[in-house]
Amino acid sequence: MASLFSLPNEVMLSTISARFPARHQQIRTLATLISIRGAGSRNIVLHGLEATGKSAITKNLLEELSNSSTKGQTNGTTHYDNLRFATVKSAECISGRHLLEQTVGAVAKAVEWKDNVGRCENLAQLAVELGKLVDNWTVSAEEDEQRKFVLVFDGIDRQRDAPPTLLQALARLGEIIPNLTSIFIVTSPRPNFLHIPGVPHISFSAYTKPELLQILALTTPTPELPKETKEVWSRYCSAVWDSLSKHSGRDILSFRSVCLRLWPRFIKPILDGSLNPSPFSRLLLANRSLFQTDSALVHNIVSDTSTPTAIPTQSSSNTAKYTGIGAQLPYFSRLLLVAAYLASFNPPKTDVTLFMKAAASKRRKKGGGTALTKGRPGVTKHRKIARKLLGPQAFVLERMLAIFHAIKEDANARGRGNNRVEGAADVQMAVATLASLRLLVRMGSVNSMDVLDAGTKYRVAVGWEVVRGIARSVGVEAEDYLAD
Repeated sequence: MASLFSLPNEVMLSTISARFPARHQQIRTLATLISIRGAGSRNIVLHGLEATGKSAITKNLLEELSNSSTKGQTNGTTHYDNLRFATVKSAECISGRHLLEQTVGAVAKAVEWKDNVGRCENLAQLAVELGKLVDNWTVSAEEDEQRKFVLVFDGIDRQRDAPPTLLQALARLGEIIPNLTSIFIVTSPRPNFLHIPGVPHISFSAYTKPELLQILALTTPTPELPKETKEVWSRYCSAVWDSLSKHSGRDILSFRSVCLRLWPRFIKPILDGSLNPSPFSRLLLANRSLFQTDSALVHNIVSDTSTPTAIPTQSSSNTAKYTGIGAQLPYFSRLLLVAAYLASFNPPKTDVTLFMKAAASKRRKKGGGTALTKGRPGVTKHRKIARKLLGPQAFVLERMLAIFHAIKEDANARGRGNNRVEGAADVQMAVATLASLRLLVRMGSVNSMDVLDAGTKYRVAVGWEVVRGIARSVGVEAEDYLAD
Protein backbone atom coordinates (compact mmCIF):
# COMPACT_ATOMS: atom_id res chain seq x y z
CA MET A 1 0.00 0.00 0.00
CA ALA A 2 1.36 3.39 -0.94
CA SER A 3 2.07 5.85 1.86
CA LEU A 4 -0.24 8.83 2.32
CA PHE A 5 2.69 11.26 2.53
CA SER A 6 6.00 11.04 0.71
CA LEU A 7 8.59 13.56 -0.43
CA PRO A 8 9.30 14.12 -4.12
CA ASN A 9 12.01 12.21 -5.92
CA GLU A 10 15.47 13.19 -4.64
CA VAL A 11 17.10 12.63 -8.04
CA MET A 12 14.69 15.05 -9.66
CA LEU A 13 15.22 17.67 -6.94
CA SER A 14 19.00 17.35 -7.21
CA THR A 15 18.83 17.86 -10.97
CA ILE A 16 16.79 21.05 -10.63
CA SER A 17 19.01 22.32 -7.81
CA ALA A 18 22.09 21.85 -10.01
CA ARG A 19 20.34 23.80 -12.75
CA PHE A 20 19.43 26.66 -10.37
CA PRO A 21 22.22 27.15 -7.82
CA ALA A 22 21.54 28.88 -4.48
CA ARG A 23 17.85 27.92 -4.59
CA HIS A 24 17.91 24.45 -3.03
CA GLN A 25 15.71 25.36 -0.06
CA GLN A 26 13.08 27.10 -2.18
CA ILE A 27 12.97 24.18 -4.63
CA ARG A 28 12.42 21.59 -1.92
CA THR A 29 9.76 23.68 -0.18
CA LEU A 30 7.82 24.34 -3.38
CA ALA A 31 8.07 20.69 -4.47
CA THR A 32 6.68 19.53 -1.14
CA LEU A 33 3.73 21.94 -1.33
CA ILE A 34 2.66 21.16 -4.92
CA SER A 35 3.37 17.43 -5.15
CA ILE A 36 0.31 15.16 -4.97
CA ARG A 37 1.53 13.16 -1.95
CA GLY A 38 3.25 16.07 -0.23
CA ALA A 39 2.02 18.70 2.21
CA GLY A 40 -0.51 20.14 -0.20
CA SER A 41 -1.82 23.69 0.01
CA ARG A 42 -4.62 25.44 -1.85
CA ASN A 43 -2.65 28.66 -2.32
CA ILE A 44 1.09 29.35 -2.48
CA VAL A 45 2.74 32.77 -2.73
CA LEU A 46 6.20 33.15 -4.29
CA HIS A 47 7.65 36.62 -3.75
CA GLY A 48 10.95 38.33 -4.48
CA LEU A 49 12.64 40.87 -6.72
CA GLU A 50 12.88 40.47 -10.47
CA ALA A 51 15.37 37.99 -11.92
CA THR A 52 15.52 35.84 -8.79
CA GLY A 53 14.32 32.59 -10.39
CA LYS A 54 10.66 32.49 -9.29
CA SER A 55 9.06 31.82 -12.68
CA ALA A 56 11.86 29.65 -14.07
CA ILE A 57 12.02 27.36 -11.04
CA THR A 58 8.24 27.01 -10.90
CA LYS A 59 8.04 26.10 -14.58
CA ASN A 60 10.88 23.54 -14.42
CA LEU A 61 9.57 21.93 -11.25
CA LEU A 62 6.04 21.57 -12.59
CA GLU A 63 7.34 20.12 -15.84
CA GLU A 64 9.35 17.51 -13.95
CA LEU A 65 6.44 16.59 -11.67
CA SER A 66 4.05 16.26 -14.62
CA ASN A 67 6.51 14.27 -16.72
CA SER A 68 5.43 10.70 -17.31
CA SER A 69 8.97 9.39 -16.77
CA THR A 70 9.07 10.58 -13.15
CA LYS A 71 5.38 10.27 -12.37
CA GLY A 72 4.57 7.47 -9.95
CA GLN A 73 8.03 7.20 -8.33
CA THR A 74 8.61 8.84 -4.96
CA ASN A 75 11.50 7.39 -3.01
CA GLY A 76 10.93 3.88 -4.33
CA THR A 77 7.15 3.76 -3.64
CA THR A 78 5.13 2.95 -6.76
CA HIS A 79 1.74 4.59 -7.28
CA TYR A 80 -0.18 6.41 -10.00
CA ASP A 81 -0.18 10.19 -9.88
CA ASN A 82 -1.14 12.66 -12.57
CA LEU A 83 -0.30 16.34 -12.17
CA ARG A 84 -0.99 19.00 -14.78
CA PHE A 85 -0.51 22.73 -14.73
CA ALA A 86 -1.25 25.94 -16.60
CA THR A 87 0.59 29.27 -16.43
CA VAL A 88 -1.06 32.65 -17.00
CA LYS A 89 1.25 35.67 -17.37
CA SER A 90 -0.25 39.03 -16.46
CA ALA A 91 2.29 40.79 -18.68
CA GLU A 92 0.49 39.27 -21.68
CA CYS A 93 -3.00 40.34 -20.53
CA ILE A 94 -4.17 43.86 -21.29
CA SER A 95 -7.20 43.87 -18.98
CA GLY A 96 -8.86 41.93 -16.20
CA ARG A 97 -11.30 40.22 -18.58
CA HIS A 98 -8.42 39.24 -20.85
CA LEU A 99 -6.78 37.57 -17.84
CA LEU A 100 -9.95 35.56 -17.13
CA GLU A 101 -10.25 34.47 -20.77
CA GLN A 102 -6.58 33.45 -20.88
CA THR A 103 -6.99 31.47 -17.66
CA VAL A 104 -9.92 29.45 -18.99
CA GLY A 105 -8.14 28.86 -22.29
CA ALA A 106 -4.91 27.71 -20.62
CA VAL A 107 -6.74 25.28 -18.32
CA ALA A 108 -8.78 23.87 -21.21
CA LYS A 109 -5.61 23.26 -23.20
CA ALA A 110 -3.88 21.59 -20.25
CA VAL A 111 -6.75 19.14 -19.57
CA GLU A 112 -7.22 18.52 -23.32
CA TRP A 113 -10.80 19.80 -23.41
CA LYS A 114 -12.41 18.89 -26.74
CA ASP A 115 -15.58 21.03 -26.65
CA ASN A 116 -15.88 24.77 -27.01
CA VAL A 117 -14.92 26.93 -24.06
CA GLY A 118 -17.59 29.29 -22.75
CA ARG A 119 -17.22 33.04 -22.37
CA CYS A 120 -15.76 34.39 -19.14
CA GLU A 121 -16.65 37.99 -18.38
CA ASN A 122 -16.44 38.04 -14.58
CA LEU A 123 -15.04 36.14 -11.63
CA ALA A 124 -18.25 34.17 -11.05
CA GLN A 125 -18.13 32.76 -14.57
CA LEU A 126 -14.43 31.98 -14.07
CA ALA A 127 -15.24 29.79 -11.07
CA VAL A 128 -17.98 27.98 -13.01
CA GLU A 129 -15.84 27.35 -16.10
CA LEU A 130 -12.76 26.22 -14.16
CA GLY A 131 -14.89 23.95 -11.98
CA LYS A 132 -16.41 22.30 -15.06
CA LEU A 133 -13.01 21.76 -16.69
CA VAL A 134 -11.13 20.48 -13.63
CA ASP A 135 -13.99 18.32 -12.32
CA ASN A 136 -14.47 16.63 -15.68
CA TRP A 137 -10.73 15.89 -15.86
CA THR A 138 -10.63 14.59 -12.27
CA VAL A 139 -13.68 12.32 -12.65
CA SER A 140 -12.17 10.59 -15.67
CA ALA A 141 -9.26 9.31 -13.57
CA GLU A 142 -8.66 5.59 -13.09
CA GLU A 143 -9.32 3.78 -9.83
CA ASP A 144 -5.79 3.94 -8.36
CA GLU A 145 -4.89 7.26 -9.96
CA GLN A 146 -4.71 10.57 -8.11
CA ARG A 147 -4.96 13.80 -10.06
CA LYS A 148 -4.11 17.38 -9.20
CA PHE A 149 -4.12 20.61 -11.17
CA VAL A 150 -1.81 23.57 -10.48
CA LEU A 151 -2.73 27.05 -11.76
CA VAL A 152 0.12 29.60 -11.83
CA PHE A 153 -0.53 33.36 -11.97
CA ASP A 154 2.77 34.99 -12.91
CA GLY A 155 3.06 38.70 -12.02
CA ILE A 156 -0.54 38.94 -10.84
CA ASP A 157 0.27 41.98 -8.69
CA ARG A 158 0.98 44.00 -11.87
CA GLN A 159 -2.19 43.13 -13.73
CA ARG A 160 -3.64 46.09 -15.67
CA ASP A 161 -7.30 47.05 -15.15
CA ALA A 162 -7.80 44.30 -12.60
CA PRO A 163 -11.08 43.99 -10.65
CA PRO A 164 -10.74 45.17 -7.04
CA THR A 165 -11.42 41.67 -5.65
CA LEU A 166 -9.35 39.72 -8.21
CA LEU A 167 -6.71 38.33 -5.85
CA GLN A 168 -9.19 37.43 -3.13
CA ALA A 169 -11.48 35.66 -5.61
CA LEU A 170 -8.64 33.69 -7.18
CA ALA A 171 -7.51 32.59 -3.73
CA ARG A 172 -11.00 31.17 -3.04
CA LEU A 173 -10.97 28.95 -6.12
CA GLY A 174 -9.33 26.13 -4.14
CA GLU A 175 -12.32 26.07 -1.76
CA ILE A 176 -14.78 25.65 -4.63
CA ILE A 177 -12.80 23.38 -6.94
CA PRO A 178 -11.23 20.25 -5.41
CA ASN A 179 -7.70 19.17 -6.36
CA LEU A 180 -6.78 22.72 -7.44
CA THR A 181 -3.70 24.60 -6.21
CA SER A 182 -3.10 28.25 -7.12
CA ILE A 183 0.41 29.73 -7.17
CA PHE A 184 0.76 33.54 -7.06
CA ILE A 185 4.11 34.93 -8.24
CA VAL A 186 4.46 38.52 -7.01
CA THR A 187 7.21 41.01 -6.28
CA SER A 188 6.37 42.46 -2.88
CA PRO A 189 3.08 41.21 -1.38
CA ARG A 190 1.16 43.22 1.19
CA PRO A 191 0.41 41.57 4.53
CA ASN A 192 -2.58 39.23 4.17
CA PHE A 193 -3.25 40.48 0.64
CA LEU A 194 -5.25 37.32 -0.16
CA HIS A 195 -7.49 37.79 2.91
CA ILE A 196 -6.95 34.13 3.80
CA PRO A 197 -4.91 33.06 6.85
CA GLY A 198 -2.28 30.38 6.73
CA VAL A 199 -1.11 30.84 3.14
CA PRO A 200 2.52 29.61 2.78
CA HIS A 201 4.94 32.23 1.43
CA ILE A 202 8.27 31.30 -0.19
CA SER A 203 10.80 34.11 -0.37
CA PHE A 204 13.29 34.36 -3.22
CA SER A 205 15.92 36.72 -1.89
CA ALA A 206 18.33 38.67 -4.08
CA TYR A 207 21.50 36.86 -5.08
CA THR A 208 24.70 37.70 -3.25
CA LYS A 209 28.07 38.05 -4.96
CA PRO A 210 29.22 34.44 -4.34
CA GLU A 211 25.86 33.15 -5.60
CA LEU A 212 26.06 35.30 -8.74
CA LEU A 213 29.58 34.06 -9.47
CA GLN A 214 28.42 30.49 -8.95
CA ILE A 215 25.58 30.96 -11.44
CA LEU A 216 27.79 32.65 -14.03
CA ALA A 217 30.32 29.85 -13.70
CA LEU A 218 27.77 27.69 -15.55
CA THR A 219 27.91 30.06 -18.54
CA THR A 220 30.41 29.35 -21.31
CA PRO A 221 31.65 32.65 -22.78
CA THR A 222 32.46 33.16 -26.43
CA PRO A 223 35.07 33.27 -27.76
CA GLU A 224 36.87 30.74 -25.58
CA LEU A 225 40.53 30.86 -24.66
CA PRO A 226 42.96 28.12 -25.69
CA LYS A 227 43.34 27.23 -22.02
CA GLU A 228 42.26 28.34 -18.54
CA THR A 229 38.93 29.70 -19.79
CA LYS A 230 36.97 28.87 -16.64
CA GLU A 231 39.53 30.36 -14.27
CA VAL A 232 39.90 33.61 -16.23
CA TRP A 233 36.12 33.88 -16.66
CA SER A 234 35.52 33.47 -12.93
CA ARG A 235 38.05 36.13 -11.92
CA TYR A 236 36.88 38.40 -14.71
CA CYS A 237 33.25 38.22 -13.50
CA SER A 238 34.38 39.12 -10.00
CA ALA A 239 36.19 42.20 -11.34
CA VAL A 240 33.13 43.28 -13.35
CA TRP A 241 30.90 42.96 -10.28
CA ASP A 242 33.19 45.02 -8.07
CA SER A 243 33.70 47.80 -10.63
CA LEU A 244 30.41 48.10 -12.56
CA SER A 245 27.50 45.86 -11.61
CA LYS A 246 27.74 46.25 -7.84
CA HIS A 247 26.24 49.74 -7.90
CA SER A 248 24.33 49.91 -11.19
CA GLY A 249 23.04 46.41 -12.01
CA ARG A 250 22.47 44.05 -9.10
CA ASP A 251 20.29 41.46 -10.85
CA ILE A 252 21.62 38.41 -12.61
CA LEU A 253 20.35 39.44 -16.07
CA SER A 254 22.16 42.78 -16.22
CA PHE A 255 25.28 41.28 -14.62
CA ARG A 256 25.46 38.48 -17.20
CA SER A 257 24.80 40.92 -20.04
CA VAL A 258 27.65 43.22 -19.01
CA CYS A 259 30.06 40.31 -18.55
CA LEU A 260 29.31 38.81 -21.96
CA ARG A 261 29.51 42.22 -23.67
CA LEU A 262 32.96 43.10 -22.31
CA TRP A 263 34.46 39.61 -22.54
CA PRO A 264 35.71 39.79 -26.19
CA ARG A 265 37.46 43.10 -25.52
CA PHE A 266 38.91 41.82 -22.25
CA ILE A 267 40.58 38.74 -23.77
CA LYS A 268 41.74 40.49 -26.95
CA PRO A 269 45.34 40.85 -25.63
CA ILE A 270 45.40 37.09 -24.96
CA LEU A 271 44.13 36.21 -28.42
CA ASP A 272 46.65 38.59 -29.99
CA GLY A 273 49.48 36.93 -28.08
CA SER A 274 50.63 40.09 -26.31
CA LEU A 275 49.64 38.81 -22.83
CA ASN A 276 49.17 35.48 -21.11
CA PRO A 277 46.16 34.45 -18.97
CA SER A 278 48.40 34.50 -15.91
CA PRO A 279 49.17 36.56 -14.00
CA PHE A 280 45.63 37.90 -14.02
CA SER A 281 46.66 41.21 -12.47
CA ARG A 282 48.65 42.16 -15.56
CA LEU A 283 45.68 41.37 -17.80
CA LEU A 284 43.42 43.41 -15.54
CA LEU A 285 45.80 46.36 -15.63
CA ALA A 286 45.97 46.29 -19.43
CA ASN A 287 42.14 46.47 -19.62
CA ARG A 288 41.58 48.94 -16.81
CA SER A 289 39.84 51.35 -19.18
CA LEU A 290 36.94 48.89 -19.52
CA PHE A 291 36.16 49.17 -15.82
CA GLN A 292 36.60 52.94 -15.52
CA THR A 293 33.72 53.99 -17.78
CA ASP A 294 30.03 53.17 -17.82
CA SER A 295 29.80 52.73 -21.59
CA ALA A 296 28.94 49.05 -21.18
CA LEU A 297 25.94 49.96 -19.02
CA VAL A 298 24.39 52.25 -21.65
CA HIS A 299 25.20 50.20 -24.74
CA ASN A 300 21.99 51.28 -26.47
CA ILE A 301 23.14 54.92 -26.49
CA VAL A 302 26.93 54.76 -26.61
CA SER A 303 28.42 52.79 -29.46
CA ASP A 304 30.52 49.82 -28.42
CA THR A 305 33.61 49.83 -30.66
CA SER A 306 36.14 47.17 -29.79
CA THR A 307 38.97 48.58 -31.90
CA PRO A 308 38.90 52.38 -31.86
CA THR A 309 41.21 54.03 -34.35
CA ALA A 310 43.73 56.61 -33.30
CA ILE A 311 43.02 58.97 -36.23
CA PRO A 312 39.35 58.98 -37.30
CA THR A 313 38.63 59.32 -40.98
CA GLN A 314 36.59 62.09 -42.48
CA SER A 315 33.58 59.84 -43.13
CA SER A 316 33.52 58.46 -39.61
CA SER A 317 33.75 61.94 -38.10
CA ASN A 318 30.86 63.15 -40.23
CA THR A 319 28.77 60.15 -39.25
CA ALA A 320 29.38 60.63 -35.53
CA LYS A 321 28.89 64.41 -35.65
CA TYR A 322 25.13 64.42 -35.21
CA THR A 323 24.49 61.70 -32.66
CA GLY A 324 22.30 61.76 -29.58
CA ILE A 325 19.32 64.12 -29.66
CA GLY A 326 20.29 65.57 -33.03
CA ALA A 327 19.89 62.17 -34.68
CA GLN A 328 16.71 61.15 -32.85
CA LEU A 329 14.47 64.22 -33.04
CA PRO A 330 12.53 65.08 -36.22
CA TYR A 331 13.44 68.09 -38.34
CA PHE A 332 10.80 70.50 -36.96
CA SER A 333 11.55 69.48 -33.35
CA ARG A 334 15.23 70.30 -33.81
CA LEU A 335 14.39 73.71 -35.26
CA LEU A 336 11.99 74.38 -32.38
CA LEU A 337 14.64 73.42 -29.84
CA VAL A 338 17.12 75.84 -31.43
CA ALA A 339 14.45 78.56 -31.42
CA ALA A 340 13.74 77.86 -27.75
CA TYR A 341 17.42 78.25 -26.90
CA LEU A 342 17.64 81.55 -28.77
CA ALA A 343 14.48 82.80 -27.04
CA SER A 344 15.92 81.85 -23.64
CA PHE A 345 19.34 83.47 -24.10
CA ASN A 346 18.48 86.50 -26.26
CA PRO A 347 16.80 89.60 -24.79
CA PRO A 348 13.44 90.35 -26.46
CA LYS A 349 14.69 93.77 -27.58
CA THR A 350 17.26 92.12 -29.90
CA ASP A 351 14.69 90.11 -31.87
CA VAL A 352 14.17 92.94 -34.36
CA THR A 353 17.89 93.15 -35.06
CA LEU A 354 18.56 89.43 -35.27
CA PHE A 355 15.51 87.95 -36.96
CA MET A 356 13.93 90.58 -39.24
CA LYS A 357 14.54 90.22 -42.98
CA ALA A 358 15.50 93.88 -43.35
CA ALA A 359 18.25 93.45 -40.76
CA ALA A 360 19.55 90.15 -42.14
CA SER A 361 22.17 91.81 -44.33
CA LYS A 362 23.27 94.05 -41.47
CA ARG A 363 23.54 91.24 -38.94
CA ARG A 364 27.13 90.88 -37.78
CA LYS A 365 28.56 87.39 -38.12
CA LYS A 366 30.30 85.97 -35.10
CA GLY A 367 34.05 85.71 -35.35
CA GLY A 368 34.57 89.18 -36.82
CA GLY A 369 36.34 91.93 -34.94
CA THR A 370 36.02 95.65 -34.52
CA ALA A 371 38.70 98.20 -33.94
CA LEU A 372 39.30 99.03 -30.31
CA THR A 373 38.92 102.66 -29.48
CA LYS A 374 41.04 104.21 -26.89
CA GLY A 375 38.99 105.10 -23.88
CA ARG A 376 39.24 108.22 -21.89
CA PRO A 377 41.61 108.14 -18.95
CA GLY A 378 40.01 107.57 -15.58
CA VAL A 379 36.88 105.88 -17.00
CA THR A 380 36.39 102.22 -16.03
CA LYS A 381 35.25 99.86 -18.78
CA HIS A 382 32.44 97.41 -17.97
CA ARG A 383 33.12 93.86 -19.07
CA LYS A 384 30.12 92.11 -20.57
CA ILE A 385 29.32 88.52 -19.61
CA ALA A 386 28.26 86.24 -22.45
CA ARG A 387 24.53 85.54 -22.52
CA LYS A 388 25.03 81.80 -22.67
CA LEU A 389 26.82 81.92 -19.31
CA LEU A 390 23.97 83.65 -17.48
CA GLY A 391 21.53 80.75 -17.65
CA PRO A 392 18.27 80.35 -19.57
CA GLN A 393 15.45 82.85 -19.10
CA ALA A 394 11.71 82.31 -19.46
CA PHE A 395 9.99 83.16 -22.75
CA VAL A 396 6.46 83.00 -24.10
CA LEU A 397 5.49 80.37 -26.64
CA GLU A 398 4.43 82.97 -29.24
CA ARG A 399 7.94 84.46 -29.31
CA MET A 400 9.56 81.07 -29.77
CA LEU A 401 7.29 80.27 -32.73
CA ALA A 402 8.18 83.59 -34.37
CA ILE A 403 11.89 82.81 -34.02
CA PHE A 404 11.21 79.32 -35.36
CA HIS A 405 9.73 80.67 -38.61
CA ALA A 406 12.64 83.12 -38.97
CA ILE A 407 15.40 80.52 -38.66
CA LYS A 408 13.36 78.07 -40.76
CA GLU A 409 13.69 80.40 -43.74
CA ASP A 410 17.44 80.50 -43.15
CA ALA A 411 17.57 76.70 -43.13
CA ASN A 412 15.54 76.58 -46.37
CA ALA A 413 17.90 79.07 -48.00
CA ARG A 414 20.84 76.76 -47.21
CA GLY A 415 19.03 73.81 -48.81
CA ARG A 416 18.68 71.76 -45.62
CA GLY A 417 14.98 72.25 -44.94
CA ASN A 418 12.73 71.30 -47.83
CA ASN A 419 9.70 70.50 -45.66
CA ARG A 420 6.82 72.92 -45.70
CA VAL A 421 4.63 73.68 -42.71
CA GLU A 422 1.10 73.42 -44.07
CA GLY A 423 -0.49 74.29 -40.73
CA ALA A 424 0.09 74.66 -37.04
CA ALA A 425 -0.72 71.05 -36.15
CA ASP A 426 2.77 69.66 -36.77
CA VAL A 427 4.46 72.51 -34.92
CA GLN A 428 2.11 72.35 -31.94
CA MET A 429 2.57 68.60 -31.71
CA ALA A 430 6.36 69.06 -31.79
CA VAL A 431 6.16 71.63 -28.98
CA ALA A 432 4.08 69.26 -26.85
CA THR A 433 6.56 66.46 -27.52
CA LEU A 434 9.53 68.58 -26.47
CA ALA A 435 7.69 69.53 -23.28
CA SER A 436 6.90 65.90 -22.50
CA LEU A 437 10.57 64.98 -23.02
CA ARG A 438 11.54 67.72 -20.53
CA LEU A 439 13.63 69.48 -23.17
CA LEU A 440 11.33 72.47 -22.63
CA VAL A 441 10.40 73.22 -19.02
CA ARG A 442 7.07 74.88 -18.40
CA MET A 443 7.22 77.80 -15.98
CA GLY A 444 4.59 78.77 -13.44
CA SER A 445 1.74 76.68 -12.07
CA VAL A 446 0.90 73.43 -13.81
CA ASN A 447 -2.80 74.25 -14.04
CA SER A 448 -2.35 77.94 -14.87
CA MET A 449 -3.16 77.72 -18.61
CA ASP A 450 -3.08 75.46 -21.61
CA VAL A 451 0.25 73.91 -22.54
CA LEU A 452 0.00 75.18 -26.12
CA ASP A 453 -1.41 78.61 -25.27
CA ALA A 454 0.47 81.48 -26.91
CA GLY A 455 1.13 83.13 -23.54
CA THR A 456 2.51 80.02 -21.81
CA LYS A 457 6.05 80.54 -20.57
CA TYR A 458 8.79 77.99 -21.11
CA ARG A 459 12.51 77.66 -20.44
CA VAL A 460 14.96 75.58 -22.45
CA ALA A 461 16.64 72.68 -20.62
CA VAL A 462 19.58 71.89 -22.94
CA GLY A 463 23.05 73.39 -23.07
CA TRP A 464 25.05 75.25 -25.66
CA GLU A 465 27.03 72.30 -26.97
CA VAL A 466 23.87 70.29 -27.63
CA VAL A 467 22.08 73.18 -29.33
CA ARG A 468 25.06 74.01 -31.53
CA GLY A 469 25.21 70.44 -32.83
CA ILE A 470 21.44 70.33 -33.39
CA ALA A 471 21.50 73.69 -35.20
CA ARG A 472 24.26 72.56 -37.56
CA SER A 473 22.35 69.35 -38.30
CA VAL A 474 19.50 71.46 -39.74
CA GLY A 475 21.79 73.93 -41.52
CA VAL A 476 21.62 76.82 -39.02
CA GLU A 477 24.55 78.51 -37.33
CA ALA A 478 23.29 79.35 -33.87
CA GLU A 479 26.18 81.79 -33.28
CA ASP A 480 24.78 84.12 -35.94
CA TYR A 481 21.57 84.57 -33.97
CA LEU A 482 22.99 84.77 -30.47
CA ALA A 483 23.22 88.23 -28.92
CA ASP A 484 26.45 89.42 -27.34
